[in-house]
Amino acid sequence: MDPSIPQGTTALQVEQIAMPYLSLDETGTIQYANETAARLLKWNASHLRGKRLDQFLSPCSHGSLMTVLRQAFESRRPQQAELALHRSTDDTQQLLLHLTPDDDGFQCHALLTDVTAYRQAHLLMMNERALQERELQVSASRIRTLKEELEEVLLTSHQQLNLLLSRVTNLLEQAQAAPSPTETAHHLQAAVQVTSQLSSILVSLDRYRQTRIMRARVRPVAVDSVLKAALSHVRPTMDGRELAVTSDPLPILQADRQALTLILEEYLANALKFTRHEPPTRIHVLHRETPTEHHIGVSDNGVGFNMRQKDQLFRLFGKLHSPKEFEGLGLGLPTVRRTCERYGARVWAEGKVGQGATFWFAWPKQPRIS
Repeated sequence: MDPSIPQGTTALQVEQIAMPYLSLDETGTIQYANETAARLLKWNASHLRGKRLDQFLSPCSHGSLMTVLRQAFESRRPQQAELALHRSTDDTQQLLLHLTPDDDGFQCHALLTDVTAYRQAHLLMMNERALQERELQVSASRIRTLKEELEEVLLTSHQQLNLLLSRVTNLLEQAQAAPSPTETAHHLQAAVQVTSQLSSILVSLDRYRQTRIMRARVRPVAVDSVLKAALSHVRPTMDGRELAVTSDPLPILQADRQALTLILEEYLANALKFTRHEPPTRIHVLHRETPTEHHIGVSDNGVGFNMRQKDQLFRLFGKLHSPKEFEGLGLGLPTVRRTCERYGARVWAEGKVGQGATFWFAWPKQPRIS
């Protein structure tokens, strides 16, 4: 019997082993190989004897082979290691080598298991896990940001509401103590104006609340119908004013109707606020199309702004004007930005001091909900 064949096993039984089988000496030289091993190594079985196993392996596996052989011969106990076969293509074939020293101590019986699919599945699982961990980190960071923002909004709105309530109380007390009907009417009129500012802040807070609870539902939405809905919401601030609202032909977008309504309502409210002292008021809704986006803009002939300050407009509480001139917390435009970003949309503004402004949003033709 060939001494390279395990004791108690016939040559026929070795050949019929489904797994690739080799016997190796301590230098890694092949003493015997069955046909299954020959097919794996892509070599003629009769010519494998006397070849070193490491010539069939990638250079990175040479050291691992010699280490595991030394450990097997020295410890006289089974050992195993992962090896990579040398291939001419970029594909890597991973093997699990299981060594068992024979009783005489001159050879090791080696079984080779192809674990390429397992390693690829394991790598895929690790990549998916890493991706999930990154997504969790992004979500956790976003939640922290939203929490910090909410605390800031609550604190600032609380301060502003208390300040305005104090002013209303003071004005009503002055009206009550006024010596003449004319002065009483003056104080009452001022109180009405402050109450209007209070109402504006509450509306901004409600829109901000909507963005935090809004569920995204993307479907075809006609922007002209959304414009009509937004105009009906801001109608009270249009009463008694000389103004004209016009628009270009507006598209149908793949969008969330509630989100688009909120965006246009805020842009219209912004335009109405900053054209208050510019009669007659002209507001025009524009539409431009690119291969990937629809650009919708709300243009007005109001007070405008300095383009050097454009980046401040969409920041939280990024007001460019004194609260005495124009009421509000500075929540509206950041609310628009937040809503747009959720769908992969962009916002920006253009304007000149004293010559009006145009506030834009670019809505993707294929929205990405985040």
